[in-house]
Amino acid sequence: MNHSIRFSLLLAGICLGLYFWKENPDLRKTIYSEPSIRVKIDGAVAKPGVYELEAGSNGWDLVGAAGGLLPEARKSMEDSNLDKTLEDGQILILGKR
Repeated sequence: MNHSIRFSLLLAGICLGLYFWKENPDLRKTIYSEPSIRVKIDGAVAKPGVYELEAGSNGWDLVGAAGGLLPEARKSMEDSNLDKTLEDGQILILGKR
């Protein structure tokens, strides 16, 4: 195969790839994002349960997904851990429900 045909095919492939990349932003998220994590929250939140969050989420993200803290939620020393990054399979128990 001569060089000009190879170059043309390569250029066409690159253009097609860039078009596909531009038209499918979810592909970029899939390629560059870490897998999601599943975490459980129980206690003084509106909707306790298991949630799937993006990797790198913290306890406050989980509280938000669970509908927020209940008005009678009692702040304790354990709640200060809400700023820490969550790990897959982790369980958070907040105050009393």
